[in-house]
Amino acid sequence: MRKLVLLLVAALLLTAVPAGLQPAGGQTSGPRYGGTLRMGMQTDPVGLDPHMVTATASRNMMENVYDTLVFYSAGGRYSPGLAESWTTSADGLTWTFRLRRNAKFHNGRPMTAEDAAYSINRVRDPRNRSPWVGNYADVDNVTAADPYSVVVKLKKPFAPLLAKLSQSHAGAIVPKEVAEAAGGLNEHPVGTGPFRFVGYTPQQRLTLVRSGDFWGVDENGRRLPYLDRIEFVFFPDAVARATAIRTGTVDFIEYVPSSEVRSLRTDPNVEVVGGPSANFRSIYINNAIAPFNNVKVRQAMAWAINRKEIIDTALFGVGGIEATGHVIPPGNFFALSRNVYDKVDLDRAKRLLAEAGHPNGFEADFYVTSTYDFLRAPAEVIQAQLGRIGIRLRIVAADWSVYLPTVVAKRYTLTVLGTSGQVDPDDYLFNNFRSGDPRNFVNFADPAFDKLVEDGQSIANEAQRKRLYEQAQMRLQELVPMVLLFHSTTFEAVRKNVQGFEHWPNQSYYGIRRTWLAR
Repeated sequence: MRKLVLLLVAALLLTAVPAGLQPAGGQTSGPRYGGTLRMGMQTDPVGLDPHMVTATASRNMMENVYDTLVFYSAGGRYSPGLAESWTTSADGLTWTFRLRRNAKFHNGRPMTAEDAAYSINRVRDPRNRSPWVGNYADVDNVTAADPYSVVVKLKKPFAPLLAKLSQSHAGAIVPKEVAEAAGGLNEHPVGTGPFRFVGYTPQQRLTLVRSGDFWGVDENGRRLPYLDRIEFVFFPDAVARATAIRTGTVDFIEYVPSSEVRSLRTDPNVEVVGGPSANFRSIYINNAIAPFNNVKVRQAMAWAINRKEIIDTALFGVGGIEATGHVIPPGNFFALSRNVYDKVDLDRAKRLLAEAGHPNGFEADFYVTSTYDFLRAPAEVIQAQLGRIGIRLRIVAADWSVYLPTVVAKRYTLTVLGTSGQVDPDDYLFNNFRSGDPRNFVNFADPAFDKLVEDGQSIANEAQRKRLYEQAQMRLQELVPMVLLFHSTTFEAVRKNVQGFEHWPNQSYYGIRRTWLAR
């Protein structure tokens, strides 16, 4: 077996701060142990079993309870997680992961290769109906070769494997005895991460405490994490969340409202960190429902949308950057550099509607969440823009806990949504658009697109993959399964005593593992 170019020692994990990603707070005398970090969150989690939920809210709170075999660092590199190293066969079909021997679950049991194999197979098993099952479609089998070696055998070369294993949902390693017990992980989350789950009171708080058995250490060999406790407190109201960080009610808030970014930056007691992130936000269109099953209707919508107006009006000019290509953000190596719909053309939009049999337009429900302001605020602007071509939208809003299951079940017509946390270009394209995938919420199906992204998975050469993914995104521009709007610029705000926190471009909160509180 040949060594992967990436074969890292475990001591490198969670050590260096990548250039250009400055920790929050002006570092003073170095990390200290203790204290409770009070985190103001946008909304409640939508389930606690990592293999069974897709919500970012769940990930943000639970990814420090669980670990994955491989981590994706803030600097954009794969690094050791529960696997200290890995090798691959010459044909790329057999991957062997050597596991660390000092990892324990929060119930006190050592983590072994049997647990790693069980966890991946749990996601793979279609009987479990995990929304992440497509991540491992090209995996043939996963077995424990010995107590600390897990072997993943592929049906064909699969370039995004490390990306899939690093995802804190689909890649979480869990204990079988807890996952299959009454209540399972949704009621009793148990992982190997730096924090142990204590309790959750809906619409109030979720509590984690430091795990004394966590295997991670800092660059000086000191045990991680530094914090004793994390209290996640829920503030669905954007203004209330901003007020909480100003007054010191909390030490940290996520998703700083676009309307508050500039003012919080002037607060001497608060630091705002963040910026462009790995995500996309779009008008999701249920392609299976008339009249949106007609591509000309969807194209008409794309010609009517003014993305800059949405950003300037609904996001105060700071909450997003325009989607100038497609789902992969500009600046990414795999991004598409051109957009067919590069300007508003109302005449063309009206002509397409007429060709589709709707010269006078039509009415439709526009289902949005009332929870996330960056998803809710654009609704009225979009309503007005589409109204100019005769598409009359009725806005219907619902709380995230009701909204998300409805969209996942595809019981909607139009909505504003997106995904975040992508690492590999496959994360943007495969699950969101491939025919029949559980996370293809727009009911899009196109064999030509499917072949492009399937071919992209089996090629390791980045230049060749880039060509395939550019063609795939151009195909999406032609067929418009959704109308791209913007890529969110996501910000967190922390009190000045919060030290060491890093904003990760894929919106992970793994930075909490190295966060500490100054006196």
